[in-house]
Amino acid sequence: MCFLQGIYSGISVHQAGSVVMRHFLQKLRVWFPPPLILVLFLAADAMTASPRFIFGAVNIVISALLTSVSLWVILHTAWQMLMKRTTLNPLHADKSTTLVTGGCYAWSRNPIYLGMSGLQLAFAFCVGSLAGILAVPLFMLVIARLHIDFEEEQLRKHFGPEWERYEQRVR
Repeated sequence: MCFLQGIYSGISVHQAGSVVMRHFLQKLRVWFPPPLILVLFLAADAMTASPRFIFGAVNIVISALLTSVSLWVILHTAWQMLMKRTTLNPLHADKSTTLVTGGCYAWSRNPIYLGMSGLQLAFAFCVGSLAGILAVPLFMLVIARLHIDFEEEQLRKHFGPEWERYEQRVR
């Protein structure tokens, strides 16, 4: 405890624990960027695939539609950000030059992550992974805690009232 008191003098034990947890999550962000998290979930989907949950053409059609929409959202959003000459790197949201609020960003603050969730669901459905289908909320939670929370905090600091108005308007 003396070590923590020296580093975090003037704050409570609870606050010190929060600071340590936040530091740990920041390290995890670097080790687990969003594409790697998606790949890990896709691998888990493949390992939990079961023929009992494959219904022929139904799985293929639903997976193809979900994949198409998800890829369109991801690529359109990336294109928007490139056109606005702002960063696509989730580890450096503080380097954003423009707050993009049009296109996909008009209905979601995180359209790329939404698209990634769609890809994870599409793959799980395609391979017949019931565990993968049920794990989509876990995927979204991991992305939210490791990336979205930090990114939105940086954007709030960087864009101030403009971000706050946008945050009120769009979920």
